[in-house]
Amino acid sequence: MRFISQYGEYGVQIRPQRQQGMGDGSIQITQQPLYAKFDSDELVFEIEHERALKEFKFQGQYQHMDEATPVDPSYRLSVFDSNIQQVKHGWSDEDRSTIEQELLRKATITGDFFYSEQTPIPAPFAKWDGDDIPAFKLVAMLVETGGDLQEALDYERIFGRKRDDVIEALEETMKVEAPMETISA
Repeated sequence: MRFISQYGEYGVQIRPQRQQGMGDGSIQITQQPLYAKFDSDELVFEIEHERALKEFKFQGQYQHMDEATPVDPSYRLSVFDSNIQQVKHGWSDEDRSTIEQELLRKATITGDFFYSEQTPIPAPFAKWDGDDIPAFKLVAMLVETGGDLQEALDYERIFGRKRDDVIEALEETMKVEAPMETISA
């Protein structure tokens, strides 16, 4: 899941640290904290950028040299991608799910960030993310309908379910479908 904030390097505490004092003066951590830290260096897609400009009220904007035209506030936006952050921080699926649910809840309350429902690359077809179709059949259906193999591969790797068998089937099909290069003598 992707969330976009109007503040650079925005952070949300998801779960506080809990600790217990021991008899010898030391402490024992009984609950590890969880934080969702948004990243200003992450790419903001065009559809997310447009929504951010419509939804957020950017206070104190810079102006261009003419002192009348405001500077595009894109530099302020930051992104939290739960899949990227899970890999980066080594979170379990349960921790990632906890973070996503808390961010969904807080997004409606604070207004400091929003959940980006739409993906810049749409699924190749409606049942693409379903469990009931094997990988080779998905790719065959895509080829039959004239779908773009590279776009489907990009979708599966970035926004889809990241299924290894589907990625492998797409890559193999792209090798076969690649035009042969002919050399004339």
